[in-house]
Amino acid sequence: MSQEAPFPEPLSLAQIVSAPDYTARVSAVIERIAPAGDQPSVLALLRAAVEALGAQSAFFVSFVRDDTDVSSLRFMLACDPAWCQQYLQGGCIAHDPWLAYAARHSAPLVASALAVVQPEAHRVIALATQHGFASAVLVPAHSGAGNSRISLLCLGSPTPGFFEGAGFARFKLGARTLAAELHDWWLARIRRQLIVKSRITPGDLVLLRYQRQGHSSQQIATELRVSKSSINSRFQRMNTKLGVPNRRMAMRLAIECGLLA
Repeated sequence: MSQEAPFPEPLSLAQIVSAPDYTARVSAVIERIAPAGDQPSVLALLRAAVEALGAQSAFFVSFVRDDTDVSSLRFMLACDPAWCQQYLQGGCIAHDPWLAYAARHSAPLVASALAVVQPEAHRVIALATQHGFASAVLVPAHSGAGNSRISLLCLGSPTPGFFEGAGFARFKLGARTLAAELHDWWLARIRRQLIVKSRITPGDLVLLRYQRQGHSSQQIATELRVSKSSINSRFQRMNTKLGVPNRRMAMRLAIECGLLA
């Protein structure tokens, strides 16, 4: 009587990253992100990169620093979509320790190393654990101090302790590059959408740069050799185009979209 062969044990992270072609396979996927033309294409590349890296699930979220408004979040999901639905319905953004880490740090981190105290934060982590992130790696991506929109790539495994063992050092190199490419692609997409929607002009950006420097309408008028009323009218027209209530919000939106360096 023949016996069925046992299922092979899943590979550990150390075994995955030790493959001779590991770095090449990961890089081959990541380098295709920048020229990708649309979000479905980038999502497909995210899924391929997750597999190449050795993770089993992931989500990428772009958000505005210190903003608890759900409307500021932008997600790409390579995981169970039920997680995102429950996350948003439960108001988890205000208590998410992973987002809080990404907003203040740039180094990749195994999520279990993060000190979490608040019960609400533990509930956010428990929800992620239920949906494939029993072990997780947090990979922040920032564009620099002048840009308030930042991103978090979270890579997960349903296996507890998967990322805590050997192999993490090599894994995080590819993960960090992936997060940076996704972040840059997303900012470029937002920037293109804003320019097309609002028809923002180089002259508008000049005004916003003055606003960022704290100049008043009179100071800007003096610099540009026009009247103060002309400057105020230009700001009002720009605010209308951008759909914001005032020039400070217009400046913030331009910074978030990478239009102001």
